[in-house]
Amino acid sequence: MNGHNSDLPESDLSSASSGIRVLLVDDQAFIGKMLGRMLESEEDIELHHFQSAREALKMADEISPTVILQDLVMPEIDGLNMVHYFRVKKHTQHTPLIVLSAQENPQVKAEAFALGANDYMVKPPDKIELIARIRYHSQAYMNRLQRDDAHRRLEEQTIKLTQTNEQLLEQIAERRRIESALRESKKKVEKEREAAESANKKVMDSIRYAKMIQSSLLPNPDNIKTFLSESFFIWMPRDIVGGDFIFTDIFEQGFIIAVLDCTGHGVPGAFMTMIASFGLKKIISGEGWHDPAQILKRLSFLVKTTLQQDTDYALSDDGLDAAVCFVEPDESRLTFAGAKLPLICNYDGEVKVIKGDRKSIGYKKSSLKFNFTNHTISINKGMSFYMFSDGFVDQLGGQRERRFGTRRLANLIRKNTHLPFDTQRDILIQAFNTWQEYGENERQDDVTVVGFGF
Repeated sequence: MNGHNSDLPESDLSSASSGIRVLLVDDQAFIGKMLGRMLESEEDIELHHFQSAREALKMADEISPTVILQDLVMPEIDGLNMVHYFRVKKHTQHTPLIVLSAQENPQVKAEAFALGANDYMVKPPDKIELIARIRYHSQAYMNRLQRDDAHRRLEEQTIKLTQTNEQLLEQIAERRRIESALRESKKKVEKEREAAESANKKVMDSIRYAKMIQSSLLPNPDNIKTFLSESFFIWMPRDIVGGDFIFTDIFEQGFIIAVLDCTGHGVPGAFMTMIASFGLKKIISGEGWHDPAQILKRLSFLVKTTLQQDTDYALSDDGLDAAVCFVEPDESRLTFAGAKLPLICNYDGEVKVIKGDRKSIGYKKSSLKFNFTNHTISINKGMSFYMFSDGFVDQLGGQRERRFGTRRLANLIRKNTHLPFDTQRDILIQAFNTWQEYGENERQDDVTVVGFGF
């Protein structure tokens, strides 16, 4: 490689003495395994394989590769774009990059070289040729780093020697300027601190007020107990406001009860709950839909069109998961439909997990033609039902730093379903907090659980 750059990061400079490190970015696992077998006999070569383009970009600084093997076809980010991204990153702008392609294409090859690629190989590569190119590019890169580092050190020493006399003469004057600047800086910092505290207070006051508004969207447990006396509700946003919410509506034929988990948490998630809440009110009260599968389909349409995610120019890609139950007491019937979220049914000591459809709603890729599935259950005395967002079951913790998991939650429900619902609520919260605190983990997401019985 030609040219001199004395501004290379320190992590790159250390690469010159720590062996050859290959960063392979290819979404196909078997390619990683194939290249791993080719390189396993080369003791001085480390292979780091990432199937995710974003993860590779994120970890590149930590790995400090001496050569990058970039697949041309990636599901997240186009391979040619990846070449561009590696070149604009400070830590990889000079790292040798070999494009891997399934075919020999002069046009693509020309584009790759124009974007900054150093080489081009057709998959699967020949072992001998691959090792030779990795060694050639890596050695050239490490030589460059060593040369640039030596040049930089020489320049630094020269500059230091030249500046020593000038610095000695300026020290007294500089000390006086510093003392004066420190006095002024202290005054300025104090004013900025006061301004920051005032601004932060205004922001926090606004968010707390937003929590009050969001809380007003949640059903009042006392009102719910007038038509569903055996029930409990857990709503624990990760931040002051959150992306989870509970929805209920009652009418002559029965009532709707639902749990919704919107994209994200905090303020963005709270905005999504407003859209989804008003959408449900429009669908159920305004349009008269009571069928859970139809409610989910209609809500997907409203969220998608409200955010203009049915257009090519939409900036957002947000949506939600949901579990919806329509209960008809006179018919002793419950109808459930889910978008990713499940329903747990407990009866006579047996716990059954009824999974929702593996489709979220409202996102750009959410199909408006998809028909969600209704599950109808005959209600018997002693039955209880539970809906929850993924914040409960996805929480990491415990002795082995694992997810709490749906199975563990179902077992916890089965053991305690004979207890009053308020007691069940306390047991679930205690189990969640113990699981989280044992692993010393922060809460990862908003947590919502609804339980009710007959």
